[in-house]
Amino acid sequence: MRVAVVEPPVPRGSLTNRDLMGAMGIDSDLGVGVGSRYIAVLKNEGTRMPVISLAYAAAILEAAGHDVEVFELVREDTDDATLVDRIAATRPDWLVCATSFAYLGAELRFCGNVRDACGARRLLVGGASAEFASDIVARGLAECVATGDPEVALASLATGELAPGLSGAVMADDSGAPVRAAAGVVADLDALPLPAWGHFARDRYRYFPLLRQRPFLTTLSSRGCPYLCRFCPYPVTQGAAFRARSPKSVVEELTTLRERFGTRAVLFRDPIFSFDVPRAKAICRGLIEAGAPVTFGVETRLDRLDEELVDLLAAAGCRALEFGGDPHDPEVLRASKRKPIGLDRAAALISQMERAGIAGAGLYVVGLPEQRVDDVARTLDWLLATELSYINVEVATPFPGTPLYDLAVQKGWSRQITLDDLLAGDPKLAFNGVVGIDEMRALQDDALRRFYMRPARVAREIRSGDVRANLRFMAHCARQLIRYEVARA
Repeated sequence: MRVAVVEPPVPRGSLTNRDLMGAMGIDSDLGVGVGSRYIAVLKNEGTRMPVISLAYAAAILEAAGHDVEVFELVREDTDDATLVDRIAATRPDWLVCATSFAYLGAELRFCGNVRDACGARRLLVGGASAEFASDIVARGLAECVATGDPEVALASLATGELAPGLSGAVMADDSGAPVRAAAGVVADLDALPLPAWGHFARDRYRYFPLLRQRPFLTTLSSRGCPYLCRFCPYPVTQGAAFRARSPKSVVEELTTLRERFGTRAVLFRDPIFSFDVPRAKAICRGLIEAGAPVTFGVETRLDRLDEELVDLLAAAGCRALEFGGDPHDPEVLRASKRKPIGLDRAAALISQMERAGIAGAGLYVVGLPEQRVDDVARTLDWLLATELSYINVEVATPFPGTPLYDLAVQKGWSRQITLDDLLAGDPKLAFNGVVGIDEMRALQDDALRRFYMRPARVAREIRSGDVRANLRFMAHCARQLIRYEVARA
């Protein structure tokens, strides 16, 4: 069997990463002012990540003896018709295609065009297609939509057992009606093959500026998040149960990435890398014993860190740690299901990280339902006053399937999103709550400008690492901003 593994194109001028937001995908808004638009371009140009589920798909299919060809088309300037012909020329029996909320309509049309050109059947992966799986299948827009862990449906495809009713796969019966199936769950993550990175354009990926070394790749050592923050899509796409690979498996993978592909930096895509603190420490000790083969970054929560773990992370090669910045207002904390650790404790951990050579990055969401403008301002003022290297401020987004989405619909802040909205290219993933959407974006713009446009901060960024390389990258992003502005005009 021939299989085309596809990351489809997106409209020119878009800033898209499909692997973010728990595989829901994100399209970075260009912001309000020129400064924030430039920062958005810097962020997008610096964040070029593969869709890791596609790398697992290639590995599973190849291990079963199938012919696999990977098409990463997200940043191609070529017109869609030429790209369709390129895929059709390989005469695939199946397409395995990544999806996103921002461009699901365009993705479905692209896959439909490939099917028209060569007759290939379509298996979709990603949180957007999973959310509308039954509707997509009922309309004949795909033969199969993976739900839960996509590797379950892919394993069934690889063994020739894919059929309506199997776990992890929504398909139509003989009458054309979609058959409901339980979401796929891989209980033993160690049993999965390593992602088949040999098929992917590894020289294109980067995670600048948090991880500056290249070649750069990603890994997924655990899945699931029990905290169930109301705005977070990870429990929707990965489930609430925390599932983890063994420390031995993780250390072996990172060592293999260095030996086989020359990888120098790796980003852990785990929702909470150190949820199991003893396991995180065991991974660090294993990496130290292996000679710290790569530098790496993680995302976690400050309440899942202690001083020993910070020191172990630094010794093991960790150079970036992203964490959620907690609101200051107790009501907002309770509603968001965040567990505060105290401002002094948080500041001390941040200071320890930065002294140890781990760049801290505070992730903050503005516009949560209970937030007031003064709470947002206080929290951002605190983040700006810490020793953090970076911040990322996102406007609250009601992804379907999250409690935030349900609340926004219930309160009338947002209407229910349908597949027709996405097919029309209008995902409507925004809402007006206590703080209106325009004011949310203004707060986001102000925070990014205040943090990144300070002369001392700009000078620090230029001086860090290779000065010439940094200046070239910044100049490249300025040119890209002009291109995006022209494309959007």
